Amino acid sequence: MKLEQKQHPDGVGFSLRVVNTETNRFTKAIERTKMKIQRELKTRQTFNVEIPLASITFARAKVNEQFQVCAAKTKTTKADEKRIKIPLARMLKNNREGIVVNMMGKTTAVFLAGGLAGALAKTCTAPLDRLKIIMQTSGASQQSAAAKAAVSGGLVPAFMAIGKSEGLAGYWRGNTPQVARVLPYSATMLFAYDFYKKKYTDKKTGELSVPGRLLAGASAACTATIVTYPLDIIRLRLSVDPTTTNMVAVFKNIMREEGVMAFAKGLPATCLSIAPYSALNFCAFDLFKQTIPEEIRNEPQGIAMASLMATAVATGSCYPLDTVRRQMQMKSSTATNIVVAAKNIVATQGVGGLFRGFVPNAVKNMPNKSIQLTTYDVLKKFIARSEIAYEAEKKAYLKDVKMKRV
Repeated sequence: MKLEQKQHPDGVGFSLRVVNTETNRFTKAIERTKMKIQRELKTRQTFNVEIPLASITFARAKVNEQFQVCAAKTKTTKADEKRIKIPLARMLKNNREGIVVNMMGKTTAVFLAGGLAGALAKTCTAPLDRLKIIMQTSGASQQSAAAKAAVSGGLVPAFMAIGKSEGLAGYWRGNTPQVARVLPYSATMLFAYDFYKKKYTDKKTGELSVPGRLLAGASAACTATIVTYPLDIIRLRLSVDPTTTNMVAVFKNIMREEGVMAFAKGLPATCLSIAPYSALNFCAFDLFKQTIPEEIRNEPQGIAMASLMATAVATGSCYPLDTVRRQMQMKSSTATNIVVAAKNIVATQGVGGLFRGFVPNAVKNMPNKSIQLTTYDVLKKFIARSEIAYEAEKKAYLKDVKMKRV
């Protein structure tokens, strides 16, 4: 804190300048103190005379007093801001919209919203996802009728073969581990993306640059992938091997025949394929959203439009890497790195082999990401409303409790 002498029309006073003030509360305390001191010195009518040391000492004492008051207020405010669990019966009666934040808190609610959004999106598009995986891996493994049909006839025969050989449930084969993976994966990725966006935001301008958005998307995807990768391995094996029955059986087979390191097969390739895809998808979504008319920008139709455009850009750019990582996850894969795996695919299937399954993937990804991002955004809005309702009810509840104590 600095005391500066300042000439006033009606006398000599001084102003206080504070360096590196962290809160408005303390700034306001300085202003209040300054006004009080100036009022008290106003009666002195001493022109061109230095302020006595006693006056400066007095001013500092007043400022310290104000700081102490503010510190006490800050402690009280922080204590009041702690989440208080209001009785459920009261919430049901007075303010039902605030129940979600009251029961689990905002952070947990947002985390679960990401998981639910991902699970819903994956379940809706599971048949196309299974078809994409069969097309990607049919060159390396032809254990199922659908894989054989994919090699001999292509996309449509493969899709028909799934229904003929496995029934309607075959289209959702592998969806259970997918949902089990997607719940923590989507929750972690969406939550981490918000976290990394704040981390990479310029502290001076408060803006997030395009490289910052890309880095946030890539970081979030890698974080989520590492957390949930073993479930992705199990889900792939269930999708391509018709002899497997459930997640537990696949887990036991992998542990018995390949060891624990099999659950990390293709992890570098997966991170390399997921990171740029998610970076482009998240960044493009944020940027496309800004170009949408303001009146529908935050509405479901505006969010869906932005996510469709973002997914088209990301899918078209990163698909070959996804094919490489899928083949590296196969039990029969002997590739030691991404380059070797890519060379093997090109050698046996040509360059087109890197794009096998692109059509069902593009058809799947557009509604998938649209459902995911739109659902997540809608749920976040609901949570925000729930938080407002909870805060309003909390004030009333604390007031009632205080009155009862009195």
